[in-house]
Amino acid sequence: MEGIVIQLQKDALDDSIDIETLLRKAFLVARKLNLEDFKKWILEEQNGYKSKVPDYRMIHGEIYGWNPYHGWVPVIMNGEFKDILSTMPIGTSIASISDAYKNSDGNISLTLNGIVTQFLNKSCNGQTKYCMQTSKSELNRILCAVRNKILDWAILLEENGIVGVGLSFNNEEKEIASINKCIYNYTNNFYSKVDQVQIEQADKLK
Repeated sequence: MEGIVIQLQKDALDDSIDIETLLRKAFLVARKLNLEDFKKWILEEQNGYKSKVPDYRMIHGEIYGWNPYHGWVPVIMNGEFKDILSTMPIGTSIASISDAYKNSDGNISLTLNGIVTQFLNKSCNGQTKYCMQTSKSELNRILCAVRNKILDWAILLEENGIVGVGLSFNNEEKEIASINKCIYNYTNNFYSKVDQVQIEQADKLK
């Protein structure tokens, strides 16, 4: 009987398997092997991040401000501020990212958090609302990154002799998982400290 780790590899390679289904199967593997860090990462992908997100969830775009006479217009900033504000974290759930990607025809709008809005209002000497406009390809990059990390993790398990039989793992496989630092600390280098933003459909920019 084919082990669940091999099944997980096949699913990660199959684009017809949606990312949420893939995460659920990965969670099953992580839970059966008692890999707390990978379980935590999966739950944050499913439910959203509260304080920090992985580096691959940093997206790039252009800041727009609302002009009552002209609608959404680009905000002109100097090089230093532009570099800082043109990169934003996406802390929302992977399901929201997937839905926004599937339902958008082109661009995506991100609502900026209160701190950034306050800073921009002060810098522009006025009060208005702001958003970041980015390509939907940035969302697809996040979805692909999650899929690739699950695939890489499943390959790492197999390379260390952890494949399972059906949906189960023997005691030796569980022991290997518990003592191999590359396995139980796999997600340590994923994260940067950032704030959460909310995804919206880009047609609200029109």
